[in-house]
Amino acid sequence: MKLQLLDKKTHLLDHMWLRILICFLAPIFLFGILLVSQGISPILAYKTIVTSVFGSTYTIGEVVVRATYLILTAMAAILPARVGLANAGGEGQMTIAATAVAVAGSTIFAEVPAVIAVPLLFVVGMLAGAAWAGIAVICKQLLNMNEILCTILLNYIAEYVICFLLYGVLKDPHGWNYPQTVEVASHLRLPRYFGTRVTFGIFIALAVAILVWVVLYKTRVGFTMRTVGGNQTAARFSGVRLKRVQSLVFAASGAIAGIAGTILILGVEGRMRTDAGATMGFMGFLTAGMVGNSPIWAIPSALLIGALDVAGNGVEIATGLPAATMQILIMLVLLTIMAVGGKKKHE
Repeated sequence: MKLQLLDKKTHLLDHMWLRILICFLAPIFLFGILLVSQGISPILAYKTIVTSVFGSTYTIGEVVVRATYLILTAMAAILPARVGLANAGGEGQMTIAATAVAVAGSTIFAEVPAVIAVPLLFVVGMLAGAAWAGIAVICKQLLNMNEILCTILLNYIAEYVICFLLYGVLKDPHGWNYPQTVEVASHLRLPRYFGTRVTFGIFIALAVAILVWVVLYKTRVGFTMRTVGGNQTAARFSGVRLKRVQSLVFAASGAIAGIAGTILILGVEGRMRTDAGATMGFMGFLTAGMVGNSPIWAIPSALLIGALDVAGNGVEIATGLPAATMQILIMLVLLTIMAVGGKKKHE
């Protein structure tokens, strides 16, 4: 009898509805304790979060804008994870691509018709992102360095290189001395919808997420990738060229981050600034981690993180806490999902 009761308790977290409930309530409760410790009403804070996100069409649009980048940078993390690697460099790959697109869109393609220039600018962004990811590939495969450390450091290098360029040779001479590039030609900008900053980029991001899912689960290439990620020794004995597969996948992930950088410039910003796309790569990495590197579930995960990010300014105004406080809530959600979602089912 005791064994049966223990068995029921052991299987308690195997119920999906219970795991979802815990992942929803636990972060809210823990974050509420933090708010109370600062003398702030949790009810006021959570009401502010809801109104900040759903208060207007514009704020909902801002959630979608952030989700666009998060979906793509999440895909950039998901693909390498399936071949046993970790790409924490989506931020650097995205911003390097954005800089390349901003320069190309304001110079080489400024007079080219949009029907030709826009696809080519996406190619430029993808190549730039893949090239920046390629540096990490070289460090990993030729120098046997840790790819997580390499990609994190490359994020900082990308930031410093971009600042050096924006304060120097790429600085707009007519930009009121701000560190920014010349604005891309207006006819190259992606269309916006509903009077918000939402652009056609969200549809591109959704299409990429679906494509990644199809490749991973419906193609022979995806089966090879999952085999490499699941058991590299078995993959090697079956004739798979591990380094080649891992290198190509890592470069492809950089290209996807490059798409995010292209949308950043052609969709919302119009030019590269020092803070453009800040934290979107890092948050995209978390977006993927929250859902166990699932391409489809990364979409609602991106919307959730995007909503919490948008709510940050509203919470700062209503409570006096810094906007970065919302990142604590995001981390609590991530940790809860890792703790509860990581429970393995018992046979």
